[in-house]
Amino acid sequence: MTAHAAVEAPAAPLAWLDRYLERARDGELDAPPSAFWIVTRACNLRCSYCFASAGRRDPDELTTAEAVRVLDDFAENGVVHVTFLGGEPLGRRDIFELIDHATDLGIYVAILTNGLLTDRRTVARLADVGCEGLGVSLDSDDPAVHDAVRGTAGSHAGALRSIREAIDRGMRTSIRVVTTERSAPAVPRLFEWALAEGVDEFILLPLFAVGRAAGTPDDRRADVASKELFFRSLARLRELGATHGVDVPHQTIGCIQPIDLTPPESAAHHVGYRLGFERSSGCKVGRFTVSVQPNGDVYPCPFVHHRIGSLRSQGIREIWQAPLLRLARREQLGCLARSMIHTGRPDVPDPTDAAAG
Repeated sequence: MTAHAAVEAPAAPLAWLDRYLERARDGELDAPPSAFWIVTRACNLRCSYCFASAGRRDPDELTTAEAVRVLDDFAENGVVHVTFLGGEPLGRRDIFELIDHATDLGIYVAILTNGLLTDRRTVARLADVGCEGLGVSLDSDDPAVHDAVRGTAGSHAGALRSIREAIDRGMRTSIRVVTTERSAPAVPRLFEWALAEGVDEFILLPLFAVGRAAGTPDDRRADVASKELFFRSLARLRELGATHGVDVPHQTIGCIQPIDLTPPESAAHHVGYRLGFERSSGCKVGRFTVSVQPNGDVYPCPFVHHRIGSLRSQGIREIWQAPLLRLARREQLGCLARSMIHTGRPDVPDPTDAAAG
């Protein structure tokens, strides 16, 4: 692997990893350590709150050759964790080729799928090309509720099947719950289910009024209500987590199973592993991640729909120095997605965050 010098591990134990992550939090890296890559907007579902407004494939989607060049650039500049998502990433015919190439470069790869295209054979193929993490979104433990949100009957069954197949295969697994009025009542039950099944990570997310969830006459008021609902749900999880000995951070919840960083002896793998399943909080814009669009455009994060560069014409190191990201590293702005929703600008403090500014 051609790795950035920042992820070269010394002979000492994993204290170097904590130092690396501290450098990332301080905005001292030359490139983001991770990327969320929407490889396609094509999707077999039509979820009501989809931040990517997924449905049809973009006509200017990166070709396989272009995507491979992006992965080469990532590996050369220290991007060690890539999450492929969509749309439905398994709807892209070359997705296994891209995962295989990324893992050959030493990049830690995870995939987010809705589960309908994920059977035992698919999970086995993902594992064979080196995919190490599989995540699925759930909206309820009630199939009728989940399927209604997703717009397709059987989507709940597919989601559960995907998680169980990945666990059986030994892949790291996560479930992600977007907090809405329909999902919030089920959050404690989904958490208990995740623990019982052996899921590694439980991610609770607020609903942002972007993508398909945007366009309502009162987005700002709805966004504040969504934020409040998220924190109420998170408080319930903190109480529930305490009964199971699980530490739930104040901003979101990450690991619910212990992280074993023993094998393999790879610095890049350890960084990717920790980035994918780290207990963390706060905005990671400008410090940990970027969001890549199907055509190679780069956004600060999946929920901040503001172009800061293009991987068709620029390298990731150049894009990492975009003015907005440098501002985010320098100032305490809060959530840039909420800045966009409430002010139409990503470069001003989040008006809903008293700590911003």
